[in-house]
Amino acid sequence: MKRLTALLLSLVLLLTGVPAASAVSESSADGTAVILPEDVPSPWAYEEVKQAIVLGMVPSSLQNHWRFPVTRVEFAQMVVRFLGFQYGYAKDSSFVSDYCAQTADREGNPFGPGSWWNVFCGAYGPFTDLHLPEDRGYGNTAYSLGIMDGRGGGIFDPKGLLTRQEAACILMRCYRRYGGEYTGGELSSLALDWEEVAGWAGEDVAAVLDLKVMNGTAAGHFDPLGTYTREQAVLTLLRLYANAPVSRGKGNIPKV
Repeated sequence: MKRLTALLLSLVLLLTGVPAASAVSESSADGTAVILPEDVPSPWAYEEVKQAIVLGMVPSSLQNHWRFPVTRVEFAQMVVRFLGFQYGYAKDSSFVSDYCAQTADREGNPFGPGSWWNVFCGAYGPFTDLHLPEDRGYGNTAYSLGIMDGRGGGIFDPKGLLTRQEAACILMRCYRRYGGEYTGGELSSLALDWEEVAGWAGEDVAAVLDLKVMNGTAAGHFDPLGTYTREQAVLTLLRLYANAPVSRGKGNIPKV
């Protein structure tokens, strides 16, 4: 009950335009209504988070704890919701089933007809640590579409945290699902710490910097091993929607 009330109050703050900086922790007489500082986006993220919520890009269950590091399964949920949003779907389960029935998996093999959301939520998939049906649904979807990888040995690591370079790769794999290939500029000209970026992440880091989907630090570094918060995840997905050459907002998404 406390979490639900906090979520509702946080959304009221967002959608009514109350400045994030003015939000403080408060509680009602019976202790049920609580607004925690982390349930309100940082001032620098506030407007973009609000825009993403209004557009319908942010899962309702993740509209809190904005300043916490995002977990792998939370980001899987975010990118599946984002992909469904790009194709005009309001319901993730309907999107996954419709989309997979008409496309190919990470190996290029057609999924074929079927209720794929139910399949992914069931016993399907290579992972042994996705214990909740919804976690299996999002984790298996993101993996099967080639957007996210596991950790090896049947481990998805749902509560594990993401680095900035991992997030960059996931964002661009998601983009390739609806927008095709995108080649950014030279990483060495985009980030002063380009040599610290892993070889497998270099092209995608260059792409997100070139698209201004992710920003470097004020000192010109990308910080590839830095943390990635829930509000940063929302902002980068919104910027991918706004800045990438193919987007629902530009009206040029290919039909499923």
